[in-house]
Amino acid sequence: MTNDVKPAKKRETVRRCPVCGQEAWRIAYGMMGPDAMAESPKAEFAGCCLTEEVRIYPATGKVESGVPRWACQNPECRHRWW
Repeated sequence: MTNDVKPAKKRETVRRCPVCGQEAWRIAYGMMGPDAMAESPKAEFAGCCLTEEVRIYPATGKVESGVPRWACQNPECRHRWW
């Protein structure tokens, strides 16, 4: 018997927020049907509109701009990054 661990699908990946350490989910853009949403239970669905955001990167203090790919799920933090 082997203890092979099946790698998680990319859309199921969960990260830790670099600001507060809470769970962060991948942001999914585009029109998603119920089946796609069911396949990615830990994703934040943002719709079809890609909007560039400006933020201050916490580690360096530099101002950056981009389209967020991750969102912290802590309601007090809600840090978004790419």
